[in-house]
Amino acid sequence: MGSPTAAFMTSAYDISLALTTTLLFVALGWSVSLRKRVQEQTERIHQQLERETHLEHKYTELFEQANDMVFSLDSAGRFGSINKTGERILGCPREECLQRLLKEFVLESNLQAFDQWMAKCMAGEAAPPLELQVRGAQDSRFFLELSAQPIREGHRITGLQGIGRDTTGRKQAEEALRQSEERFSSAFRVSPVAIAVSRLEDGAYIDVNESFVRLFGFPREEVIGHTAVGLNLWADPQAKNKLDEMLAKRQSVGGVECDLRVRSGELRKTLVFVEPIDLNSTPCALTIVHDMTERLALEEKLRKAMKLEAVGRLAAGVAHDFNNLLTVIQGNADMALYQNSQNPGVAKALDRIGEASRRAANLTRQLLTFSRKQTPQPKPLDLNEVINGATRLFKHLLPEELTLRFRFAPRLPIVKADPTMIEQVIMNLVVNARDAMPKGGELEIGTSYAEIDQAYVKSRSAEATPGHYVCLTVSDTGCGMDPATQASIFEPFFTTKELGKGTGLGLATVYGIVKQHKGWIEVTSELGKGSRFKIYIPSGEPPERASSGANPLPSAEARKTILIVEDEPNVAELVRTVLQEDGYRILEAGDGLGALQVWNDNRGRIDLLVTDLNMPHGMSGVDLADNLRALAPDLQVIYMSGGSPDGLVPQHQSGKDGVFLAKPFSPAHLQQTVRGRLNGKPVLAAA
Repeated sequence: MGSPTAAFMTSAYDISLALTTTLLFVALGWSVSLRKRVQEQTERIHQQLERETHLEHKYTELFEQANDMVFSLDSAGRFGSINKTGERILGCPREECLQRLLKEFVLESNLQAFDQWMAKCMAGEAAPPLELQVRGAQDSRFFLELSAQPIREGHRITGLQGIGRDTTGRKQAEEALRQSEERFSSAFRVSPVAIAVSRLEDGAYIDVNESFVRLFGFPREEVIGHTAVGLNLWADPQAKNKLDEMLAKRQSVGGVECDLRVRSGELRKTLVFVEPIDLNSTPCALTIVHDMTERLALEEKLRKAMKLEAVGRLAAGVAHDFNNLLTVIQGNADMALYQNSQNPGVAKALDRIGEASRRAANLTRQLLTFSRKQTPQPKPLDLNEVINGATRLFKHLLPEELTLRFRFAPRLPIVKADPTMIEQVIMNLVVNARDAMPKGGELEIGTSYAEIDQAYVKSRSAEATPGHYVCLTVSDTGCGMDPATQASIFEPFFTTKELGKGTGLGLATVYGIVKQHKGWIEVTSELGKGSRFKIYIPSGEPPERASSGANPLPSAEARKTILIVEDEPNVAELVRTVLQEDGYRILEAGDGLGALQVWNDNRGRIDLLVTDLNMPHGMSGVDLADNLRALAPDLQVIYMSGGSPDGLVPQHQSGKDGVFLAKPFSPAHLQQTVRGRLNGKPVLAAA
């Protein structure tokens, strides 16, 4: 057995070995565990780095591909970074941008605002986005909106990071919208047609233009906030309902005819257009009202004028042909009466024929006057004197129970007019007034001076023209007229008289004469309260006093040769017979070409040409006279026509180169006219 010391030593060694072994195993296990943890940590770090790298790549991608400029600035305002969009917006490469301050791109006019914004951002204060104008490549100008946040290192702000948005397109759109709104506002204000904007919800007016105010007569403050119904504008409920139905469906309304009532109560004919619109998200209606009242009235006048013109052309044609017949009837009746004056029965019958033909001739003269185919022979007149002279003609037409009054204006201006036509106007108006007072009454004839201005034309008569006028007024206390009758009184053949008691040409003739004298007529009348006719005639120069000397007749021995050119055989025969009885040598032709042949066969022996104005084969009476007067300048001429002296210049009618003889004419008047021409006197021949 060993010693205790040795045993102890052995035991201690074993324990130490065991401990060492144990420690080695523990250390090995810890090392493996530590290696594993290090490996896991390393893997996590690698993953984190990969994520960060990926995020950095994503950030860089977002940074570069952003639609807005993304940038950072240092505390001095110098670019620390800028993306590709920033390069494109500023038109500057990145390397150059990173060497420059942001304020270098800002226009001088915006520098103060930029500096203030920059100071706020660097102070950490909340600074709203700043929109300013900047300068890009090639001195281009555009708008940039900047927003930024401070970059902090601890408690210290070292710079800014932010976004810049190019707002040029938006600013241009805003400017275009502003200009569009301004143009609309200008068009709205100055438009000649009435325009209004109202809410669809309740119909209340939001705005109206000046034309709307003028048309309807309401002050703007009485319109805004009120409705068309509240203002009593609608005179046609059906039209309103139709518009409401279309607007409820948000449909456009294109040209609906409506009767609308203005403030005075007057109805206006209008054409209404409505377009649904949205104003600040509020459904509204844009209404355009076109006032057609005057236009429709003018169209109605035009239709009447065209109808009158058509009837006038027909009347002129009928009068021309009828006058040829009347010339034959009246001439032969006068000749037969002269030859049978000893037989009372025959003489009475012929006298009736002559009287009937003269009445018929007067009717055709009215037709020609109505159709304005009877040319006026104007001269300076005092209208008061004309009325005094005409009074002798119509006084016997008025019954005793009718009172005639005159109201003459003193020192009346002179008018230039045809005295015969003016007398006819007075006669027709007097007869018309007389027939309106079958049981008696008062007839007043008056004159006055009138100065017509543009305001009068607008308010009273569209036919009027500004200037100086003499007004003839004929008023009565008779039965008066309703509006329908007043609208038709100047139409030819319109009459309210019993059958056989009126031709319907009296007032139509008045209308034609007044129009020929460049005047107009105003009529006011009311049933049971009489009528008033006001005739306006332009004033002229003072009258010239005409001499009243008579034309001497040629001596009996002065027998002359007369060439008669007439395409109507019966008229030619009458003229030949009458003139042959006076001892004249007569040559005849049926047209201008035949007359030239007769002239060539009798060169130098023809003293007077009596020719119809309108002839066949293209040569008129004026053409024939001009051709013959070129060969014989002293040739005397008498022009005949059953119509108007169309184509005659003043010297053809004045007696200088010829005179006009209207058909029908009496044998005596034909003889007087021929004698006057052969004697070289300017006899004015009127039927």
